[in-house]
Amino acid sequence: MYTVKRIEEDLDFGCEEREEGAPVMAVVTLIDSFGEEMRVKAEDAMLYERDINEGDKVYFDKDKLEKA
Repeated sequence: MYTVKRIEEDLDFGCEEREEGAPVMAVVTLIDSFGEEMRVKAEDAMLYERDINEGDKVYFDKDKLEKA
């Protein structure tokens, strides 16, 4: 289980802009029970759909975030 520390818009498109039709992504900073931080990318719409916000407890497994 992790705590969501921060959610930021993913603005790293490399040399180009985001491809047309590509989903808006967010960078989610997670903290585990040992205080270790991890950053993962997730679709912004999925975060809204699952009501995942900063401070929430979540489960993370292989690029899948679920609210606890």
